Formats: sequence, structure tokens, C-alpha cells
Amino acid sequence: MTSLADMLVTQQSKGATKLEKISKIINWKRLGSNLDVIIRRGKMGRPPYPSLSLFKVLVLQRLYDLLDPQMKEMLYDRPFFRRFCDFGLTDQLPDETIICKFRGALGKKVNTLLEAVLQDLADQGLTMKRGAIVGATVISSKSSCPRGGEVSKTNPEAGWTKKAGTYHHGYNMHACVDEEHGLVQGLEVTSADVHDSFVFGQLLYADDTRVYADKAYDSQKNHKLLSDYGIEDRILYKGKRGSKQPQSQKELNKLWNKQRSGVERTFAHLKGQQGLRRCRCFGVEKTKQWATLNAIAYNLARAIKILPPERLATG
Repeated sequence: MTSLADMLVTQQSKGATKLEKISKIINWKRLGSNLDVIIRRGKMGRPPYPSLSLFKVLVLQRLYDLLDPQMKEMLYDRPFFRRFCDFGLTDQLPDETIICKFRGALGKKVNTLLEAVLQDLADQGLTMKRGAIVGATVISSKSSCPRGGEVSKTNPEAGWTKKAGTYHHGYNMHACVDEEHGLVQGLEVTSADVHDSFVFGQLLYADDTRVYADKAYDSQKNHKLLSDYGIEDRILYKGKRGSKQPQSQKELNKLWNKQRSGVERTFAHLKGQQGLRRCRCFGVEKTKQWATLNAIAYNLARAIKILPPERLATG
């Protein structure tokens, strides 16, 4: 039964809000069924909160870059947050402990949820068949940086790398976004000292039509991989030491870089708006889960900006 308080939340909505638009583009019922299969409900306490509601809480966290205690406060403070997560104004809400336990129970299965979200977006017409862009960005370590080159005692899986003349301690997020929309279609996380090109093949699909990547991926192994699968190769060329780079390669680099830079815009949003600049956890696996949740939230926020208005109309 709908309470008067819940009716008030509905009546206060003027047009489609951001969260209402997101609610329209995903088959949440199907996603909830998947969650019930992959989550062990015994870890959620008695009685458990609905898995789908808790997953939506994690999406909100990454959309607005909120810590667990902040998320708890926002659920009590913002009616539209509760409505998005299917909580009524009089319902008991999950605290930070429940949110943390649910994230732990989800574990690596978050990769399956990214694929499910991408499938729902494809059903809405956001297919990713034109091409892919591969890139990597550094996520700074949560721990205090050890001395240069040393291993952190509190965060031993993080590593060192040098970008643009500056040393960074943390992890590399390697991602593949689609050329047309900039949606994240896959990602991997490694220690920062793992070279970008080492995970190139893990980010691609056999049905990709063409692939853009920067000069860090210019290797015989990567060129051969694309050739073997009949994928159009648009990896930027590196100049060879001791010889002048052909003008044709310079011109192709300039042309292809316009498309390749799309992945940088995705990274800029993730870091500037969703807090990806600095880790919120320790270890490669937890950092990958956190980065994947960021990717899911980004894809949803991006999708409502590029879908036709009729797909987002409230009913």
C-alpha cells in the first residue's frame, strides 16, 4: 500500500529527474533476478534488504561519489534517493555496515552486472559496433605513498609508474570504450607498474570492427592480434629511435588521435565527477570492483544524455 508520504514524493516530481530517466532505461526486474542468483542472501542479515535496492544504493554512491556513511545520510535526507532505490519514506533504511557487506558479497560478480547493463542499453539502441578505443589511467593509492620505488606495507599490490615526468603510486585502470558513445564496455585493473599494452587483448571482443589506441600499445604483438581477428588497426605509431618517422605515420596519428581521445573524456568524467582519481580501497580485486561500479554508473548517466527524449519520457 502506498503511504501519503510516498505519494508526496511522486507529486513533487516536475518532469523526469536524472534518476527517473535512469530508471526508464534498465530492465531492473531482470537485473534483480540476476542479483538474487549471484548473491548469498545469508550475508545480508535477517530479514535481508532486497538485493536490487542495495545495488541501486551502490550505483548512487558512484554517481555522486559518496562514502558509506554519507550514503546512509543521503538516503534519509533525499526522498528521490529513496524512491530510486525502492524504499518508502517510512521504511527502515540500510546503514553503512549493510552497504559494505553487500558490496563484499557482490565481489567479482559486478562484472556480470556491467554486461547486463550494457545489454539493456543495447536494447535501447545504444549498440557498440562501430569501433573501440583502448586506454589506461592511473588511480592514486589510498595509502600514503611509500618512498620512491618501495613497496607499501599497507597496500602491497599497488605499484609505481611515471607519467608525464611525474611518479605515481597506485593502480592502472585499463578500459575499452565504444567509439560512438564513449560507454565503458570493459575494464581491467592492475598495479600501476604493469605496462598498458600487456592487457590489450583482454579488453577487446572478436566482433570489434576497429580499434584505436595510443602509442603505448604500438607493438608487433598487438598489431598481429588485431590482424588475426580481422580488426581494423588504428593504433598510433611510435617514432623509432635513430630514424625519422615517416610523414604518412604522422598524418595518420593526427587523424586517428581525434577519435582516440574519446577515452580521455571518459576518464576525465570518472575522475572529476565520480571520484576515480583516488582509490577508496586496497588491493587489485577490490579496486577493480570499485572501478566497475564507477563504469556502470557512468554508462547510465551517459546513456540518458544521448538517448532520444521519447525513450526517457515519464509515464
